[in-house]
Amino acid sequence: MAENPFAPCMLHEHDGSFSLTFTQFDTNGADAVFEEAGYDGGGYAWEGVVRALVQMKAPKLKKKLSYDPESSMFCAVSKDRDALVQVAELIRTAVADPARLREAIANADPDIMEG
Repeated sequence: MAENPFAPCMLHEHDGSFSLTFTQFDTNGADAVFEEAGYDGGGYAWEGVVRALVQMKAPKLKKKLSYDPESSMFCAVSKDRDALVQVAELIRTAVADPARLREAIANADPDIMEG
């Protein structure tokens, strides 16, 4: 089986649009970072983090994305595959760098974070 270049996310194609999903919330201890900030690190909290990361690091993507999270899955949708590839990289960076994840949580909308 080929290595997933979007790990820890998965990129899916659906009739001219794309979705990016992420369910491995405990990757690199990311769940502990959410817990210390007082959040359940599920799909809704990750939507808040991704929105904050997009605003901070790639604001031009904002209009290209929509979100459809569930408690057990983060999901971003776009007609622009490249936009989702960039979101996957933002998630990968946040998972690998607890300081970046903390910064995103601090800048995220609490209403989104709590679902």
